[in-house]
Amino acid sequence: MSSFAIAVRVFDGEAPYLQSFIDHHRRLGVDAFYPVLAPGAAPLCREIFARNGIGVHESDGQRISSVQDLIREDYVAVVDADEYLHPGLFDFLVEEKVESLSMPWRLTASLDDNFFESSQKKFFVFPQVKSIVKTSALKLLRLHESNTNGSGRRLGIAQGQHFPVQHYYLRGLDDLLLKEGGVVKRTLAQSSGRKPVNLSGNAESLDFPSRHARVAYLLKILDSVSPQADPYGMSLDRSMLDRLRANVEGDPEVAKQALRDSVVKIQRVYRNRTIRCEINAMQQLLAHDPRKISYQKRVLKLLRQDFQFRRSWLGRLEKARDSLLMPWS
Repeated sequence: MSSFAIAVRVFDGEAPYLQSFIDHHRRLGVDAFYPVLAPGAAPLCREIFARNGIGVHESDGQRISSVQDLIREDYVAVVDADEYLHPGLFDFLVEEKVESLSMPWRLTASLDDNFFESSQKKFFVFPQVKSIVKTSALKLLRLHESNTNGSGRRLGIAQGQHFPVQHYYLRGLDDLLLKEGGVVKRTLAQSSGRKPVNLSGNAESLDFPSRHARVAYLLKILDSVSPQADPYGMSLDRSMLDRLRANVEGDPEVAKQALRDSVVKIQRVYRNRTIRCEINAMQQLLAHDPRKISYQKRVLKLLRQDFQFRRSWLGRLEKARDSLLMPWS
């Protein structure tokens, strides 16, 4: 029988959701976890891994390649703690004798703190690649697409879209609060999601972390999507959430409201026409075998385009027309 491993980078903001991640992948048949933590960081996650009999590995910068030589299982995937592998994936790899498989994201998100455990969610598939590879052919373990040096079957997104990685991109405002590295000091988070972005206009200026734009884009997309049943059965560890919230600087509810305001303000920049075109574009791409598309670059490119448009006279005309047609939006 084939064996399977997961390499995962973790910080303490994941603690309320980590047990659910472990339980899901053990049900799938994952034999070993290789968590990579920053030295001395993520004490709550260390508790959870210890409780589950999982050893942790420390690396400056949380370099995922630091565990490559430790992996003895037949297959390995690199995922984040908010990403869940498809239940049919392992059988497919073995039956089809696959060396590597590229899988797109199946994204979901909400500003509702009860969302993670809800049975109904909205989803949007985006060709940001995650991969699973045969360890015997592994050349370099990477966050998104690991390299192989074998001569076996290397399958792209055309096949991988049947086994998308379900990405709980935002599990509520508490999740966003914990991902803002400076808000909860003990997370010691170092995150590219905090890269500053500035959109300047004559009448207004938007300053926000890049993560807020990525969230706003996805929420805008999901507004146009019908809900579906979530078969994975998520659960939230509220005791861990309470322990993290107790270390928030200031009032967490005030901080969460500020985060909501920031995301909603960015959502208003995206045009409905842009979102409709984006949904169609992704569907057309996925009908073929696309290469990886950078989620962040695409999100910010469309945001800047729509920001400039809304500053133009044509944009102001469109806004006035939309307010007359849909005064409630």
